Amino acid sequence: MRLSLKNLSTIINSYKSSLINKRIEEVTLVNSRLFLFSIKHLDKKLVIDLDNTNPHIGLIKTNYDELSLPNNFIKKLLTKGKPLINDIELINNDKVIRITTSATDAYYHRNTFYLYIELINSHANMILTNEDNIILGAFYETNLSAPRLIVTNSKYQLPTAKTNDIDITTISLKEYQEYVDKSFNDSIEKRKKELFSPIIKKHEKKIKGLVRKINKIKEERESAKQSNYYKEYGETILMNVNEIHKGDKEYKTIKLDPMKSPIENANIYFNKYKKSKRALQSTAEILISLNKELENEQYQLDILKLSSEDEINNLINNKSSKQIKGKDEKAYLPYYIKYKDAIYYYGKNSLENDYLSFKMFKNSSDVTWLHLKDKSSSHLIINKSNPSNEELDIACSLILFISKENPCEIMYTNRCNITRGDKLGEANILGYKSINMRKINSIVYDLIKREKRCHE
Repeated sequence: MRLSLKNLSTIINSYKSSLINKRIEEVTLVNSRLFLFSIKHLDKKLVIDLDNTNPHIGLIKTNYDELSLPNNFIKKLLTKGKPLINDIELINNDKVIRITTSATDAYYHRNTFYLYIELINSHANMILTNEDNIILGAFYETNLSAPRLIVTNSKYQLPTAKTNDIDITTISLKEYQEYVDKSFNDSIEKRKKELFSPIIKKHEKKIKGLVRKINKIKEERESAKQSNYYKEYGETILMNVNEIHKGDKEYKTIKLDPMKSPIENANIYFNKYKKSKRALQSTAEILISLNKELENEQYQLDILKLSSEDEINNLINNKSSKQIKGKDEKAYLPYYIKYKDAIYYYGKNSLENDYLSFKMFKNSSDVTWLHLKDKSSSHLIINKSNPSNEELDIACSLILFISKENPCEIMYTNRCNITRGDKLGEANILGYKSINMRKINSIVYDLIKREKRCHE
């Protein structure tokens, strides 16, 4: 989004009342170019994105609290303690923002620092200086031969103003806020890719390899399907053995080995037939195994893309701990309870919920899906399309017990009426009925003791 100086000036002025006389508590490098400043006594965070295409600044509401990526400039910002913001202004008749801060040192001297944010396309940067404009640190430092020197201990010089506002559309504060919010969410995804790209690439590489294997086996199977012709050729040769002689190269378009007798040629085709039949049988099993492996790899990749950073770390740590303990239990497998002639499947976290609803029962239309209305909860599936009132009562009680909610309204619908949402374990519902549950059926307290984990 291209901003005019007038737009940017309006935006900065709108931030003054929120930021001035507030302290910077923490600075987080979200990805390779995006900073998040936590401000004391402010329910929003200051975001500074030094993206070379669309650098921008904004205030956003977010609960994001992941650890900062390692960076030397971050360390320099944090050495100033928790500086107080004295002013924020647009300077140099350009897209350069100066945040004036002050901090007290160990000797109780109050020092002034400037944080310059240069929102210039292709040259976005952030520079910290002292009150004499001596550079203490910069996100991007230049080499010593650069025409405009940006290195530690050198004098900070403002860039030459080059902003051109011609044909830049004026936007409202609301439109700008929507852009900042969307850009931040996109940046979280970018951080995930930067942090977990080795894992993601590993799965993508495995998927490509499996697809190649599957395609190769399919080609082999197509070739092996010619086996019936081999059988017919062998039978034709035997039926006309008196008409075929050693030395013949062909009989009725059937190719022959002139060095072999008719019987030997027939046996060659029968052997080819047997080999092709064996190949079809063995590759059928291999194909099933490879397709299952491909489906699992694709599911793992989907999980990585849908999960939050915290969920991915938990998944990796969970998986590692199970490997150390020598267990083969899968972290994403949900639970189930059998009672009378019904089976109740449920997840206890977003990973198990996602596996239950969007993999385990992905193509099922004869089961009933349940979830708390307007609240986060376990996904629960009954293995029936029309459960009885008693079965629905038990299912709803299980959800209340597992989700630690009571009382609550519970939605239920056919599994075919839900689709996967944008986040792990999130579901979009096309239509549903609901039940108001006031208390948990006491039988659930005994049933929960019988729960078992599902197997693949």
